[in-house]
Amino acid sequence: MTVKETIAAISTAHGKSAIGVIRVSGKNVLKIIKDFIGSELKPRFATNVKIREKSNALIDDVIVIYYKAPSSYTGEDMLEIQSHGNPITMDFILEQICDVYARLSKPGEFTERAFLNNKIDLVQAEAIADLINASHISASKAAMITLQGNFSKNIELLIEEVLALRANIEACINFPEDDSPDNSNKNNFNAINSLIAKLSKLIKSVDNGIVVNKTPTITIIGKPNVGKSSLANLLLGEQGSIVSSTPGTTRDALHHEVVLAKNNITIIDTAGLRKTSDSIELQGIEITKKSINTASLVLYVVDDSLGFDTEDKALIAENKINNYWVVNNKIDLTGADPTMIKISNVNHFNISTIQNLGTDNLKKKLSENSVPDDETTGTARLRHREHLKSCLENLYMALDCNNNLQLELVAEELRLAHVSLVAIMGGDVNEDLLDKIFSDFCIGK
Repeated sequence: MTVKETIAAISTAHGKSAIGVIRVSGKNVLKIIKDFIGSELKPRFATNVKIREKSNALIDDVIVIYYKAPSSYTGEDMLEIQSHGNPITMDFILEQICDVYARLSKPGEFTERAFLNNKIDLVQAEAIADLINASHISASKAAMITLQGNFSKNIELLIEEVLALRANIEACINFPEDDSPDNSNKNNFNAINSLIAKLSKLIKSVDNGIVVNKTPTITIIGKPNVGKSSLANLLLGEQGSIVSSTPGTTRDALHHEVVLAKNNITIIDTAGLRKTSDSIELQGIEITKKSINTASLVLYVVDDSLGFDTEDKALIAENKINNYWVVNNKIDLTGADPTMIKISNVNHFNISTIQNLGTDNLKKKLSENSVPDDETTGTARLRHREHLKSCLENLYMALDCNNNLQLELVAEELRLAHVSLVAIMGGDVNEDLLDKIFSDFCIGK
C-alpha cells in the first residue's frame, strides 16, 4: 500500500540546537529537489547546498540527503534537510515546502507509512516508539532487540507451524479415505502440545518485556508525620512536596519524575494512612490506596523513634502490599546506624532525611531495582499478551477437540489461533488501532 500525499515535518525536538532535521516523504520529493534545492542529488549521499526562497534571498546553508524509493525509511522517496537548528529558520523552510509541495505530517506518520509499505511490521513499529520513549538504558536495549525482529521471527515461526498443522488437518477432512485416524490423532496431539509449550514460553517473555517497557513507579506511604514528603523531596533533589509537622498535610498523590543513576523513575508522595473524619483527607487516603496498586515498589516509611509496630504491620496487610521496603526515618533522633538489613526477605533502611544519613544506600538500591538485569528480553505491549493468550486458549480447545476426534472443530480453533497471531504482526489491523498506536509517536517520526 502506498500513500499518495507528500508529508513534511521537523524531526528534531523543538528548541535551539547546532542542527535541525526536516523530513519529507512522498511523490513530490523529486519536485522539491528540482525546484527548491536546485541541484541533482545522488541517492544516499550528503550534499551541501544553499537554500533560497523565490526572491533568491538566501535562507540557509544546509546538508541534504535524498533516499530513493523503495530504499528509504518509509519506502517512498524521502528527503532529509539538515539545517542550522534555529526554530525560526526550520519553520521557514518547512513553510516554503508545505506552501506548494506537501502538508504537515501527523504524529508517527512517517513510521506508519513504513508499516503500510511493508518496510516493518506492527511489532517493529511499536518498538520504534518504545526506543524513543525508553526511561532507562535496559528499556532502550530491549526495544532494539524487538526492532531487530527477534519477537517477530518467533511469531512468524508459530504462524508457519499453525498453518502446516491446519493444512494436514484439512487434508484429513477432505480425503478421509487416505487418513489413518489413530496416527493423525497422535500426530495432531503432539503438534498442538508443541505449539502450546512454545507459546507459553513466549508469553513469559512478553510479560518480562511489558515490565521492561514501563517506567518504574515508587509509591511512598506510611502513617502521618513519618517523613514521606521529606523523603520524596530528597530523592527529587528539590522541594516538590510540602513538608509540615501538621498531620494530614499531604491530601493528594503527588507525582515526581526522578533520575537515579541515569534511570527515569516516577516517585509518588501520598497522604498518610490513618483513621480520620476529615472528608478531604479521606479522599487523599483513597488515592493513596490506588497508588499502592499501580506501584512497582512501595517504600513504607516509619518514624524510627516509634519503630515498626503492629499498626504498621496491619496497614501493610490491610492494603495487600506485597512488594515493599521499610524505610526507618529520623535516625538522627535515635542514634541508629545508617545501614540496610534484610528481615524476612524485606529490605529495611535506616535513614535521616534531615541529616541525609543512609540515603545513598537507598538511592543505590532503588536504581538497581529499577533496571531489569535480563538483556535478552525485548519490549512488548499488553495487546501482544492478549493476542497470545487468546491463541493459547484456542490451542487448548483444539487439543480437547482432537481428543474427541472432532477434526472440523480442531481446524476452526487453529484458524482462530492463526488470526490472533497475525493480528500481532499487523495483519487485518483496523484503522482505530493504527491511529492509537501511531498517535503516541512524536511528529516527524
